[in-house]
Amino acid sequence: MEIHTEDNEIYHVISFGSAPYVKEQYTKRFRYNSFFITANIREAVKTGRADYTPVSSRKIPELFEKRLLPVDVALIQTSIPNNSGYVSLGISVDVTKSAVENARLVIAEINPEMPVTHGDSLIHTSEIDFMVENRAPLQEWVPPRTTPQIERVARNVATLIGDGSTLQIGIGSVPNAVLKYLSSRENLGIHSEMITDSVLELIESGVVTNSKKTLHKGETISAFCIGSQRLYETIDNNPKFKFYSSDYVLDPDVIAKNPKMVTMNSALEIDLTGQVAADSLGHYLYSGIGGAVDLHRGALRSEGGKVIIALPSTSHDGQKSRIVSHLSPGAGVAITRADIEYVVSEYGIAYLHGATLRERVLAMIELAHPKFRKGLLEKAKEYGYCYQDQIYNDPPEIMLHPLDCQEYYTLKNGPTVRIRPILTSDEDKLRTFFYSLSDQSRYSRYFSAIRALPHEKAQKEANIDFSRDMGIAAFLGPISTEQIIGTGHFYILYDNQTAEISLLVHEKYRNKGLARFFLEYLTKRAVERGITRFVTELIIGNQAAIHLLKSFAQSGLAKNATIERADEVTILTWEVPEFPDHIEHKTLRYLFE
Repeated sequence: MEIHTEDNEIYHVISFGSAPYVKEQYTKRFRYNSFFITANIREAVKTGRADYTPVSSRKIPELFEKRLLPVDVALIQTSIPNNSGYVSLGISVDVTKSAVENARLVIAEINPEMPVTHGDSLIHTSEIDFMVENRAPLQEWVPPRTTPQIERVARNVATLIGDGSTLQIGIGSVPNAVLKYLSSRENLGIHSEMITDSVLELIESGVVTNSKKTLHKGETISAFCIGSQRLYETIDNNPKFKFYSSDYVLDPDVIAKNPKMVTMNSALEIDLTGQVAADSLGHYLYSGIGGAVDLHRGALRSEGGKVIIALPSTSHDGQKSRIVSHLSPGAGVAITRADIEYVVSEYGIAYLHGATLRERVLAMIELAHPKFRKGLLEKAKEYGYCYQDQIYNDPPEIMLHPLDCQEYYTLKNGPTVRIRPILTSDEDKLRTFFYSLSDQSRYSRYFSAIRALPHEKAQKEANIDFSRDMGIAAFLGPISTEQIIGTGHFYILYDNQTAEISLLVHEKYRNKGLARFFLEYLTKRAVERGITRFVTELIIGNQAAIHLLKSFAQSGLAKNATIERADEVTILTWEVPEFPDHIEHKTLRYLFE
């Protein structure tokens, strides 16, 4: 076979270390074609000295097989041959197996340091044309340095992962950081394009058992791995780790066979409608498609599966928002807005599947950094994505991270509900709650026979001025289908020492302790602001509320309580002693069902 010294094309998936073949002086000899752009070749791609092929990793073997990307020579690295003449592709089966099967010439570097891996990693020496032995340490990978911003994103993502889930771990700082927040989970599984050292910690601690998987039960499945020498030693001849080619590992039909499949992928930008740019910043080509899209599609079809896009809200220097009104010109859309589910930033979680553009806009704005939120809202109005009269109140510092403000309460003989401050994006949930109430309940809350809660009224209830007032709601069910079953408010009156309290619980969930929880919560928050006196107005005959206040007083949480009748209402007033420190509410560690 004739070997050319000029005009050679090099295919590569991920390249670490030096890449001398992309230097300008070698442009006549080598043309580099990458399926995933890494830092060492970014400049060469930007200046046109190297190529980028945007394709899912699952499709690369097919390109080799059909010779749309013909492989003349496969340069591979393997383990030493066993007694039967087989070598292992070790840590990289992904597209390497296909390259061997479709190349005209196979040259193998036989490296005693390469581990022997189980799965579909073996090839016979008869398939190799030339073998060269060379002992060399394998390329190691150190996880990117984390930041407080990344850590908060990771913690938020971890709240969505329940016991028995099967995980895909993308490459990057966020997916890597998530794993250390899963130490309290049980029976997790791994089916991922790649694995790193962070998986070892979960396996060794007993968190990952792969016991709940229905496909490859008890086994960690991957296409390749990269990490430390400890990882390579662990997978060596270990039947609990199986490596297969990318077209199998990333097949959506295969992925979907495991229930509760959870994919975690990052993004460079995401717009207000849910379009995800993952491989480029505008025209600047930055990374690649990898297996993210196919894993995403497979998890969408998995029973109980979740697809999560996680990203810090800003660029590294904090000067640019990564949540944008529209993707930068030239940006490639990796995940469409039709396929989006969960989006996570350090400021919370948004569930976008089935949401209107208007609902998405409000949810996404709350994930953005506060300094960009009003600008994003103005753009949304300009594009017609939301109401032109939409209002938005900046949250106070202590509420910038809503998940940190959440508390949980288990209803008497009932489920656990999530209690948190009411957000702008809750407008439609508040309207649904309103229409689920009886006429009597609405009358007791609004003191009139109100039958409708249109946008202009609902948005005022959803936009609380938290610098002065407080509004909370009880949410039942997972974030994807959560519904409001009760609300509580206080409004600080003109003397700045008195707060008016209002409580409303759905008829179905009354007499289960929720109103008492609201009262304690709101009282404590008001006392923290210097409030010493409370007042509430009730429809005459509301004995349940009067009984609640009496019980509140008997427990020592209220004093000097009075009940007065005026026209058609009963007015209750009370004062508070120093609020006991022992009144604490149980905070759970995660949100899943």
